[in-house]
Amino acid sequence: MSAAAPSSPEDAESFVVSFYGPRLLLWVWDRAEGEPDVPVSCIEFGSWQSIPMSAVRSLTDHLSGQALIRSYGGHADAPVVTLLAAGAERARQLQVRRADPTERGRHAVKAVLHWIYAQADRRPLRISGFLDSPGIYFLGEALSRGEVARTLSYLEEAGLITCAGPTFHNGVGSHVELTPLGVEAVQNSQEPDQYLARRHEETRPASQTHIRAGTVHYAAEGGTHSNIHNTIDVHTGLSPDDLARLVGELAPALRLDTESRAALLRTAEALGRRGDTDDEPERDRQRGLMERMRRLLGGAPDTVGRQLMLDSVGQALGRLFGG
Repeated sequence: MSAAAPSSPEDAESFVVSFYGPRLLLWVWDRAEGEPDVPVSCIEFGSWQSIPMSAVRSLTDHLSGQALIRSYGGHADAPVVTLLAAGAERARQLQVRRADPTERGRHAVKAVLHWIYAQADRRPLRISGFLDSPGIYFLGEALSRGEVARTLSYLEEAGLITCAGPTFHNGVGSHVELTPLGVEAVQNSQEPDQYLARRHEETRPASQTHIRAGTVHYAAEGGTHSNIHNTIDVHTGLSPDDLARLVGELAPALRLDTESRAALLRTAEALGRRGDTDDEPERDRQRGLMERMRRLLGGAPDTVGRQLMLDSVGQALGRLFGG
């Protein structure tokens, strides 16, 4: 999220809805204790967020249009709302996301990068200013000082920012600045983690792996034993089809539970097919399948076969990102 001001009234309205809408839904959910049809006045929400009641009404109209709440007239023009079943379910999902350290970290990385980018003309730029910006909030809850410091350490280690000057928290400098790589990351259309993954694969030394006449033994379900005997050539940057074939051949040898192994094989099969729909670009579909493979492989015991497949997925993603 950028801290820059919206450039038009339409952008301003869109910003208010996207920024405050989830926060209002969670606020109503908290006060209704997750129960549908409990009336909640929104007058305190406007005071809490220091926004005019006209903005609160726009938010309730938006959420009503999504069939998440039902809105009524109320005291002093403050809407009174009740949660609908879909709104209660959406709020529960938002609450899970808000408590997820991975989701919070992903938001923090993007928010900090964009905040620094928007303040590029300020020297020195103190990260303490970020604590007062809209980006400090993730689904209505402020990031902690420790979370911001961990984000700064991660971005500095990745070469996207520099941290210098007096200590902000846990030894992290308070004066922040984007590196040329950080500027490129912000201006890139990819999410920061995707950008870093692509950069990692692009700068990775070329490699070539040969497994000649290798036999892999594995225990099948029910205590029976089987083996795979094959010759495999893996070159840097496998195509999606080649990756699908490789995973299909090696997956049975992984010590995965039955459900995870089946999911991995289904993903490999889907990767080997062309997309059946025009709703999702082919490259995005392939990337999603490869990332799903990587998550499934992450749950397998550490073996040569698992590492080979993880390396191959990483190389294939690098080839995909690099076009």
